[in-house]
Amino acid sequence: MFGEVISLSSDGQVIGIDIATLVQRLLLFDSVVVKSCRLVEIPEFIRSFGKEGFLQLLNAGVLKISCEWIQIAGDPVHNGVREVPLSHFTFGLVDAANREADLRSQLRPLQGIPGLKNVERDAMEETIIKGLIRPSQDYGTQLLSQFESDLRNNSPALVAAIKEQLKLQLGAVECSFDAYIEETGERIFHVKNNLSAIFGISERKIHEILNPSIFAVARLNQRLADMAAYSALSGFAESEAPLLFGKLAGLIAPHNPRLLEEEFGRIIRIANLPTVLKNSKINVDALMDARDSVECREFRSWLSNLHSVSDADIEKLVSGVRNRVASIIHSGPVKVFRFAATNAIGLIPGVGPIAGAVAGGLDSFLVDRLLPVSNAFAFLTKTYPSLFNSGY
Repeated sequence: MFGEVISLSSDGQVIGIDIATLVQRLLLFDSVVVKSCRLVEIPEFIRSFGKEGFLQLLNAGVLKISCEWIQIAGDPVHNGVREVPLSHFTFGLVDAANREADLRSQLRPLQGIPGLKNVERDAMEETIIKGLIRPSQDYGTQLLSQFESDLRNNSPALVAAIKEQLKLQLGAVECSFDAYIEETGERIFHVKNNLSAIFGISERKIHEILNPSIFAVARLNQRLADMAAYSALSGFAESEAPLLFGKLAGLIAPHNPRLLEEEFGRIIRIANLPTVLKNSKINVDALMDARDSVECREFRSWLSNLHSVSDADIEKLVSGVRNRVASIIHSGPVKVFRFAATNAIGLIPGVGPIAGAVAGGLDSFLVDRLLPVSNAFAFLTKTYPSLFNSGY
């Protein structure tokens, strides 16, 4: 699994680190590559997992971190004047001028972590920087070459992106228009179109529609390049499929890791299971044990087949059984999971349909016989709750 765990403001500033999502990914996938935003996540990782736990995840190869500055840039302006006419674009690559120095400067917030001594901090910094995974040296040139090839070949992704911008900026839901690219000079791309005739908009407004559209295609290429570079799938929303994956959507969608994350989140929400809160401390030993458990593997498998079950059906399934099942959990720190224990039996594969029939009472012998056979249920009531013992 490859992706970010940051929350961004409307102007692109980092406003939060989603540790809950990271923990879920560590449970759901064999390895997780975090696409870091200038290493701003690292201090929060150390606070949440502890310095030993964080290093344990890195050294086990369970958690990997990528931090790159390379991206496609274009639409150049010099002294307030565009270098190419409206609806024309030229592109290049931007990267960090001094990657090593930039990385070390981004790790200065480690100085503010309580209990992290100078020697430990220096060692931690070296471990992080040396452990970053990187794409091949020709990553940038290959990325730009593939993107420009898409433009020269008039990729259908551009038309899909323009449609999305017309919808966002003009409210045009269904519309037909012409848009195709001509290379009018060396690596200068003109998006020829009839948007002015159809919508009665200015050339400036047309450029404001084309600019984000063409960079959407650039981001598509970068996401695909990242997945190839790190041999990991990146989650994508179903609404992105027409643009991001085009004809490949039908092949890739079933393997979309975001679907598994969404199903896990759906179960947590409907069954009212707690999740990792801000400033929580994660028990990494329990996390590693949970990842390696039979219960977790069966839970993943079961979760992957849950997409056809509606929220309403799941809610019915988890509402049928009460206090008899609650006795499975006794420890104080785990009492918050009693709702799951008393209600989640309906989630057991093959058992859910009987939940409504036994809502008024369930034979204790039947419960005792059913509980041990469901590793998926055991994950919800035992394995997952174990993460919330010491350290939370």
